[in-house]
Amino acid sequence: MRRRTAAIKTLGCKLNQYESEQMRVQLESLGYQVVEYEAGAELCIINSCTVTSRTDRDTRRLARRAKRLNPKAYVVVAGCYVEVNPQDLEAMPEIDLLVRNADKSRLAQLLPAADGASDTAASYGDAGPIISDFSGHTRAFVKVQEGCNVRCAYCIIPDARGPSHSVEPEQVLAQCQVLTDAGCPEIVFIGTHLGQYGRDLDSEIDLVQLINLVCELPMPRLRLSSIEPREITPEIVRMVRDGGQALTCGRDLAVSGKLCRHLHIPLQSGCDSVLQRMNRPYDTAFYAEVVKRIVGLQPEAGIGADVIVGFPGETDEEFEATREFVEDLPLSYLHVFTYSERRGTPAAEMPDQVDYEVRKARNHVLRDISEQKREQFAQSMVGKCVEVVLQTQQEDTAVRGISDNYLEVDVAGAAGRSGELVKVEIQAANNSRLFGHLTE
Repeated sequence: MRRRTAAIKTLGCKLNQYESEQMRVQLESLGYQVVEYEAGAELCIINSCTVTSRTDRDTRRLARRAKRLNPKAYVVVAGCYVEVNPQDLEAMPEIDLLVRNADKSRLAQLLPAADGASDTAASYGDAGPIISDFSGHTRAFVKVQEGCNVRCAYCIIPDARGPSHSVEPEQVLAQCQVLTDAGCPEIVFIGTHLGQYGRDLDSEIDLVQLINLVCELPMPRLRLSSIEPREITPEIVRMVRDGGQALTCGRDLAVSGKLCRHLHIPLQSGCDSVLQRMNRPYDTAFYAEVVKRIVGLQPEAGIGADVIVGFPGETDEEFEATREFVEDLPLSYLHVFTYSERRGTPAAEMPDQVDYEVRKARNHVLRDISEQKREQFAQSMVGKCVEVVLQTQQEDTAVRGISDNYLEVDVAGAAGRSGELVKVEIQAANNSRLFGHLTE
C-alpha cells in the first residue's frame, strides 16, 4: 500500500528547526512518508516565522505554492505568524489548518492518520517528542527554553513565543542521551533567551547546572547558540577557557571542557543612545568588558555578535560610534541585520525612520568589517590544533567541518568520516576558511 506523503517547510530560527523535527517524528508515527516540499505532498506544513514582514510574505507565498504543487494538498501553517497575526492567514483559502506554537507538540492529535496507520495518536508532553536524529545533519539542536520576558523596542518575539518557559531538566537530559546514543558529535543548546533557563521551574537549576549535567553524559561536545551579555557568568567563561585545556590534555580531564570555545553574544548597537532607545539592558562599556574578559582567558575563543543598523533615529554619528566600537573589539564575526519595521512593536512607531538606502549602505560597511575579522581570526589559528565536527565531503578527499571555535575547516584525508569529531592541525587559511590534516 502506498504511504501518504507529507512535507515540512521551515522558516526562521533554530527553535523552529528543532520543532519541525519533532513534527516530523509525529508525522511518521501517523504513517506519513516525509518528502521534499517541492514534491507536492498530500499534507504540507509551513512552520512560520514572523520576525519581519518579509517572513510573513514568505509564509503566504509557500502556502499558495503548496496548493499549486498539489491542488488537493491539506495545507497547515504553524508557528509564530499564527500567534501574532492569525487573521492574515484565516483569510487565505489555501490554508486548511492553523497550529499555534503550544500545539506543535500535539500535532499528531490534530491530523488524520495515514492509510493503514494506527488510529490512536501518540500523546506527548509540553516539550514534545524526543527526536533520535536531525534529518541527516551532523550537529543537533536541543531546545531547553523558549519565550522572553524582556521587551526590546524592535522585537515581536515575546508576542509570538510568550513569557520565558524552560524545558524540565529530565526532558533535556533524555533528549541529549538519545542523540548521544545515536552518535551525534555535537549538541547545540537553543532558546529564545537561553540565560533565563530554570528561573520559571520549581527545581533550583540554572543554565550552568544544566550544562554540567549534560556534560556528564558521554557526549563529545556542547555548544550554546546565543546568550545575552548580562547572563554570561564566571562559570560559563571558565568552561569556555577549559575547552582549550581539554583540547590540549584530553577530553576526559574536565567535564566543563566539553563546552565549545565559542559564544554568540548579541550586541545590537555599539552606541549607548541607540541601546537606550532599543531598551537593551546594558551599555557598551559593560559589553566590551565581557568580551575582553573572555578573550583574555581564552584567546582562541570565537566570539560573534548580532548588530542592527538603521534603527529609528540612528544618526551618522551614532552609526560611526557603532562602527568604531565593533572594529576595536576582539570579535571574530558579526551577524548584521538591516532594521525592518515590525507592526506591533514600539520601534515601528518611533519618529525619524532611517532611509532604506542608508540602512543598506550601513549594512555593507559592517559586513565588510565582519569579513575582515573572520579572516584575521582564521589566520590566527594557523599552526594550532582544533576540534572539528566533519560534515560534508568535498571534491577531493577533504571533508569540510566546523571547529569548536566556529570556523570552517577543510580536513585532508578524512573521506568517509562525516559525522565524526576529530582533532585537526591547521596548516593554512584562505580568506576565513581553514585547511588542516588529522593529528591521529
